[in-house]
Amino acid sequence: MSVNHVKNKPYIYGLTGGIATGKSTAINFFLKEGVKVFDSDLAVKKIWSENKQLVKHMDSKYCIDMNTKTGKSKLAKLLFDNKDIRNELNSLIHPLVFRMIDEWIIDNNNEKFLIIDMPLLFEVNYHNYINKSILIYLDKDKQIERLMNRDNLTKEESIKRINAQMDLEVKKNMADYIINNNKSHQDLEIELERLLKVMNNENKQ
Repeated sequence: MSVNHVKNKPYIYGLTGGIATGKSTAINFFLKEGVKVFDSDLAVKKIWSENKQLVKHMDSKYCIDMNTKTGKSKLAKLLFDNKDIRNELNSLIHPLVFRMIDEWIIDNNNEKFLIIDMPLLFEVNYHNYINKSILIYLDKDKQIERLMNRDNLTKEESIKRINAQMDLEVKKNMADYIINNNKSHQDLEIELERLLKVMNNENKQ
C-alpha cells in the first residue's frame, strides 16, 4: 500500500459505518454536493468483473461461479459464515483496492479534499493512511431492523452479518466525526450539511 499521498494535498477523509447504517445515503449526499468520493464497494465489484484470475480461483477452490447471480449470493453467505475464507479473500482483494485508491487520488490531486468510502476502514487499519475518519452511526436494534427489511433476512441472519464486522461502538471511539443516523432521512441530511461546512472550513485555500 502506498502512503505517500497522506501528507500531501488533497486532504483525505475516510467514510465508514456498518452494514445498513446509511453509508450509501451519505455518499449520494456528498456526490450531489460535488465532492469526489471513491466507492470501495464499486471497486470490489469492478475487480470481480475484470480479474479473471480471481474468478478462476473462486471456481476452482470453492466451486463458486462469480459470473452468476447465484454464485455472488453464495459467496456473500460464505463470507459472513466463515472467517477464514473472509480473511483469505480480503488479503487478495484489499491490495488491489488500495492500488486503485492511490491511482484515483493522483487523478484527483487538484481537489481540496476527497472522501474514500470504505466499510472496513478500521478493520484493515486504513484509517492510519488518511487525515480524518467519518462514521455513519446507527443503534444496533435499528441496524438489525433495517438490514432485515433491506435484504429480506431473518433476525438471526442479520445479527450474524452485523457481527462479522467491527462493533459500531468500537468504531465510534475511533472516528474523528460521528454522524448519527438514528432519526429521519431529513435529520441525516442536516447532519451531513453541518459536516460538509466543517470540512470546507478545514480546507480553506
